[in-house]
Amino acid sequence: MTAEVSEWKGLLEQGQMEDCHFTCGQTPPTEADTLSKSVIRRQILARRDQLEPKIKTCYDREIRKRVFGHPAYQKTQIVLAYASYRSEVATTELIRQALADGKYVFVPKVVGEEMEFWQIMSLEDLCSGYKGIPEPRTDISFPKWIEKQGIWTHTVQENIPEQQRTLCQAMMWMPGAVFDRKKHRIGYGKGFYDRYLARWFHRAKLFSGENGEEVSLTIMALAYSCQVVSQLPYEGHDILPDLVITETEILT
Repeated sequence: MTAEVSEWKGLLEQGQMEDCHFTCGQTPPTEADTLSKSVIRRQILARRDQLEPKIKTCYDREIRKRVFGHPAYQKTQIVLAYASYRSEVATTELIRQALADGKYVFVPKVVGEEMEFWQIMSLEDLCSGYKGIPEPRTDISFPKWIEKQGIWTHTVQENIPEQQRTLCQAMMWMPGAVFDRKKHRIGYGKGFYDRYLARWFHRAKLFSGENGEEVSLTIMALAYSCQVVSQLPYEGHDILPDLVITETEILT
């Protein structure tokens, strides 16, 4: 273990994470990068787990207000939600309201090493799945739904109805373990969202035409303020959320 890695490990394990910043643009040793992400994730998730239920409920309510009041939510017709688990920002009421607002709602299901979103019509369509996380029991995947709508079956042309273009505006509610103020993210370590978003943008590029007018995805990460730190290690190919919404602010 290098001296630099040892120093980072000491600072992090002593709970001095807030004072241990990583310089953007630099490439730290692989061992150090892996170690720092792992320790930061563990510490921040422990902090999130310690939120008192009453306080967490208040925070969830404030986050919902910011989500529903945001112009991106009001314009979108498709919501790629996540079913909250343990101490994550609660999404039950978010999903319930999105369905009541007439949004098309999809929730992820994990199969092997990959994740795909499946449509739900109500919260009753969810059942215990991967590691006990609620997953859809329905049989309509997001790609199949898109194909059925005919959204990605043509290139962008002036004669495409504006209503059909609007239908393609989608929003993703993204969970995560840690975020920084520049919206870099540390997930839970499995890379499901990273791989899914890489596939999404590849697929959108293939089917949306040069101007990208047919497919629009707003990535809205949901977190508590205790999950936000000043700076995180990151890689140049990371896909950042467009917004990070907490109970106190919206990072853009």
